[in-house]
Amino acid sequence: MKVTFWGVRGSFAVHGRPYLQFGGSTSCASLEINQNHLIIIDAGTGLRDLGRFLLSQKIRPKISLFITHFHLDHIIGLPSFQALYDPEIILHLYSPLKSHETLRLFDSLMGGRFFPVIFSKTPCRKEIHSIEERMEIEGIVIKAHHLPHPGGNLALRFEKDGKSLIFATDVEPLNEKWDEKMVAYAWKANYLIGEAMFTPEEYTQEKKGWGHSSWRVTLQLAQAASCENLIFSHWNPDYDDRKIKAIIAMAKKEFPRVFGARPGWKIEL
Repeated sequence: MKVTFWGVRGSFAVHGRPYLQFGGSTSCASLEINQNHLIIIDAGTGLRDLGRFLLSQKIRPKISLFITHFHLDHIIGLPSFQALYDPEIILHLYSPLKSHETLRLFDSLMGGRFFPVIFSKTPCRKEIHSIEERMEIEGIVIKAHHLPHPGGNLALRFEKDGKSLIFATDVEPLNEKWDEKMVAYAWKANYLIGEAMFTPEEYTQEKKGWGHSSWRVTLQLAQAASCENLIFSHWNPDYDDRKIKAIIAMAKKEFPRVFGARPGWKIEL
């Protein structure tokens, strides 16, 4: 499995010199199955760069786009995804909702006064599916797990040939404690991609209930589940490159195999 990060920022896109290394685009990553099939995780503003890359490579793969939840930072890149406007593309769209509800939400996002082209009227061929607890796509097993987050959210675990990778951002465990089911779900993952939305000091009473947690809480899950590697993502839009580097350095003192996701970074399992 080959994974590429396209957007690693949370909540809101940012730009400017302070964000050059870790980028300003919101959540989007791709997982290459083969030359003819690409899995995409979330449709934040990073999806635009992925679409431009596919266009430049003249690749017309089958695309499986997984939407973990419908907060704007995870879907706002969809209207600018060039593949929507290519009639040769087959887009398999997976979401936590029923097909008709997914279609209604995306037609609302790209319809009326918000966008000139309705999602369902774009030229690509579309098939909409509900994410199941366990699925398999061309040899990759995908396991979903519900996360505590306002409006709901799903973690996604991808497994193939004994290797595993988990996307689990946008989560606020009760009292900063992970339950046994989540620990079992993440058990011995080769890569756990979790959030670093706050520092422990910033996670105050005011921010409780927002659906996010501190980098140390994410690190505690990696420790409890005996994960091999931890990747922080969904960076706070207020964090510049200097602060992110400082967070990674602090985390490495407790869990040496910590990395910070950044656009363009590739990992292979």
